[in-house]
Amino acid sequence: MIRIAHITDVHVFSPPRPWELTPKRLLGTVNLYVFGRRAHFCRTVQKALPGAVARTNPDFLICTGDLTAQATTREFEDFLDIFSPLLHQQPSFLIPGNHHTSTVAAQRDKPIEDRFSRWTGEGLWPRLHLPADGLALVAIDSCRAHPLSSGLVDPDQLKRLDELLASDVLENRKVLILLHYPLRDRHGEPYGPATRSLSNAAAVESVLLRHAHRITAILHGHEHHGFQTTLQNQESSIRILNPGAGGYAHLPKRDRTAHFNLYEIEGENLSIQRFRYSSEQQDFEPEPGGAYATGR
Repeated sequence: MIRIAHITDVHVFSPPRPWELTPKRLLGTVNLYVFGRRAHFCRTVQKALPGAVARTNPDFLICTGDLTAQATTREFEDFLDIFSPLLHQQPSFLIPGNHHTSTVAAQRDKPIEDRFSRWTGEGLWPRLHLPADGLALVAIDSCRAHPLSSGLVDPDQLKRLDELLASDVLENRKVLILLHYPLRDRHGEPYGPATRSLSNAAAVESVLLRHAHRITAILHGHEHHGFQTTLQNQESSIRILNPGAGGYAHLPKRDRTAHFNLYEIEGENLSIQRFRYSSEQQDFEPEPGGAYATGR
């Protein structure tokens, strides 16, 4: 049996220094402070997350993007202060989120890959990780600097993805696709709105469905309220799993809080344990009723 922890959208935030306030970061800072989005995430919860994940004793850890809020130097340092012990506990795998490439400079300089190359890997995307016999992780970079925060898997990467999924190296392996942007919403419909979606999601879906017999699940983030659904056509279906934001503040009036997932793969089966943050316990605990039973 293989145990895999999945966290996403932690959004560690630290106020940017004046020289870091590019127009896009200035807009993001206004959104965080003036429109209150900063209150949606909580450093107390973020500090509780790595210990809770570590106690599940996973064989591997996956993070599907947005470790930080604005990809500043201070945020990356703060993230490492909190999460470094967890990242080193077991093999860990990270992909970028849209908050890591929100500016042209960030897309060009790739700060997450510069600081976290040990866990992102190097080279062209998609990146293949073979962490254990019978398991393959295919990591896709779907993020770009865009005024509407929409994503894109560029045509060259999409071609390489198609070739990789057809290759013999994946024979007899359970394949997990790591993607930041959702393909589908919680109702199984194409994910929207266009201002925060993957602009060529249909093309990505077409490639994945062509190789559905090899794909065990698509793991993603971006949408802060977790859900599970399926990508399917008349011949095939693939599970889609999003735990929800790992650094989310507990908002009892909306019954919203932080989550992470633990997957257990044994033979042909993939089972899910989902953990949610409890403000009473100030820690994560199994979701009442089982994974996704709360609908949040």
